[in-house]
Amino acid sequence: MIKSVLVATAFMAMTLGASATASAQDAKFAVVDVGAVFQQLPEREQISQSLQREFADRIENMQEREQEIGQLQERIQRDEEIMSEEEYSQAMMDFQQRVQEAQQAGQQLNEEMRRRQGEERDRVLRRMQEVIAEIAEEEGYDVVLEANGIAYARDGFDISSRVLDAMGND
Repeated sequence: MIKSVLVATAFMAMTLGASATASAQDAKFAVVDVGAVFQQLPEREQISQSLQREFADRIENMQEREQEIGQLQERIQRDEEIMSEEEYSQAMMDFQQRVQEAQQAGQQLNEEMRRRQGEERDRVLRRMQEVIAEIAEEEGYDVVLEANGIAYARDGFDISSRVLDAMGND
């Protein structure tokens, strides 16, 4: 009885293994270079310009702050000899406070810009994933691999140009 179960189990394993190997051999593969497609998208430049417009006022405000700080520093250096100790001390405290506030505002602006860039990048990548899935369905691919994650693929497997075309036609 045990021998029969072992023989039956071994036979099932061989059959399943053979069918898995056969279906893997029948699988249709494609490769896409997501990074290259992303870099070539015309939409990427539009996003960049849109983000520049979105943050233009705050960037301009930061530049004005930097100019004011520079002018304050020049005034302190120029008038240091004629300032009283109290005036000099007050001017230096004002200067240091403005520098610190500008640094904090600059860090906050940079973080917000990075966050928005990430949001836009993620939106484009989600759309790219949808396009890749659509192409895979239309053309019968079972597996689509990221080009940077594989060692070699023949040119015929690369669908990057089709993804780029489809993304550009949206």
